[in-house]
Amino acid sequence: MIWRCPIVSTIPDRQAVEGLIAALDMEAAVPMDARAYRFDIVLRGRRSTLFENRMEGN
Repeated sequence: MIWRCPIVSTIPDRQAVEGLIAALDMEAAVPMDARAYRFDIVLRGRRSTLFENRMEGN
């Protein structure tokens, strides 16, 4: 559903949007109880996570 978000639609770089999506981590999930997701937030550098208040990068 992230692709239907009006805020996300303002981000021209598809790869930057995909960086906002947490990956499902089945190794950390608890079967029949809970799913786990992995959040990799990069604060600085070429692969830094996009923040809405700093569209130009960090």
